[in-house]
Amino acid sequence: MELKLKKQPQKYLASVDAPTRKKLYRALDSLSRLEGDIVPLKGYANRYRYKILHYRITFEWVKGEIVITVIEINTRTNIKY
Repeated sequence: MELKLKKQPQKYLASVDAPTRKKLYRALDSLSRLEGDIVPLKGYANRYRYKILHYRITFEWVKGEIVITVIEINTRTNIKY
């Protein structure tokens, strides 16, 4: 699957240290294969949450499409669903 990052995820990845960035890029790679802890968000159509360590990645994906749009990457305490 193809990943598209909105502005916030791009800025967040640029702001974290190199080891964290590497972990998050690995998580995005797993997300592109739809592997891992993926949970649909209540109240939103086609919106999901992916958990990696204490980080959360919010993304949109319409089943049958080949594009996943990453909306937000943040820590568990700062994420807004």
